[in-house]
Amino acid sequence: MGALSPPFIADVTARSARVFFTKVAGAWTDVETTNALTGKAHYDAEDPAWPGTALVGDQGPLGDDPPLEPDTEYRVRYHSTGPNLDAWSEPVTFRTLPDLPPPTRPDIGPQPSAHNPYTGQPWTASWGGLLLGEDSSVVLEEVSGLLDAPDVRTSDAELLQRDGLTPGTDYMGARTVTLTMLALDDHELPALLAAFAPGGDEKPFEFAFPGVAGGKARIKARVRKRAVTVDREFHAGRRRVTVELLATDPRLYSADEATATVAVAAPREGRPIFPLTFPFDLGDGPATRAAPDIANTGSVDTWPVVRLTPRSGEVRDPSLTLVHGGVRRRFGTRGLQVGRGDALVIDMGRRRITLNGASRFGQVDPGSNWFALPPGASTVQLDVLEGPQGVTADVQWRSAWM
Repeated sequence: MGALSPPFIADVTARSARVFFTKVAGAWTDVETTNALTGKAHYDAEDPAWPGTALVGDQGPLGDDPPLEPDTEYRVRYHSTGPNLDAWSEPVTFRTLPDLPPPTRPDIGPQPSAHNPYTGQPWTASWGGLLLGEDSSVVLEEVSGLLDAPDVRTSDAELLQRDGLTPGTDYMGARTVTLTMLALDDHELPALLAAFAPGGDEKPFEFAFPGVAGGKARIKARVRKRAVTVDREFHAGRRRVTVELLATDPRLYSADEATATVAVAAPREGRPIFPLTFPFDLGDGPATRAAPDIANTGSVDTWPVVRLTPRSGEVRDPSLTLVHGGVRRRFGTRGLQVGRGDALVIDMGRRRITLNGASRFGQVDPGSNWFALPPGASTVQLDVLEGPQGVTADVQWRSAWM
């Protein structure tokens, strides 16, 4: 019998290939696959599930057929033996495919959820640990009241037997903010309703709305009203929730708190200056030094908090002077001693002064001004009646808008 016809190669992958050969009745056929680079050969028997073929590089019937090498050239031929038959086919060359890495799944980012963290991205807000807006299952449809003027508390007095009023001082009242939201995940609706339950203490409502209060701001408020519309859209998975927040402080504050450190330029080192007349103003003398610029980038006054903690020695009668636009406002103390490690906190907005948590309001100088930081740049001067070198105080504030 003549030479066998060449084999046909198909279904080539990086690790295997299928070899088709001419099957001779009554003959035994095996397939030889040789690595063209190393010369190593291995053999495969006929595939019983597909007569006339052999799958090389796929373990084989006995499980001893190693996989082929990726991107490698191989020579294949087959051998048939039987009655009056012992012949080899002409070899055929083929190359396996490169071993491609598995396809990568695209990173689609976090799925919309009210429990995603608030990061200050534009058009998002946060309340009670829940994310509102972009990347959340709670859509902010409308926010009203942030740029509205709060109600005015007036002290105008009526004129007796005349037209008109006697003008008094106007003050801003509380701010009301209304949120209209669309909850798209029924599994997160209970958490949303719980977060906006009326009552409780004021807590921060943080928001990042371009063009509003510097782009990232906050108020402290509590829930006064909550309404949920139950209609066909509610049944279809679009739950509309309307919430009314009340902020007793109408200002919008910057999200980030700023801090400046004020130092005494020339401490008196325990040597008092006599005589002293209260209230006294040290002016621009050597015992004061202007702090770095304290910038209120907002549009209205904001109240600072001052913290003084001596690292050594004892400080007597600390005082602070605000300088803005050539105008000076002084806050002083009388008979107040602050020891090493003590914490003196002066909250200008609440008109509260504490030493280690205990009130020291009775030791405020009667002529003191509880000063606020006007819009723009200001400086604060620190002085002490007695104290060691290196006395400093930290001034903390948030820019404010109305």
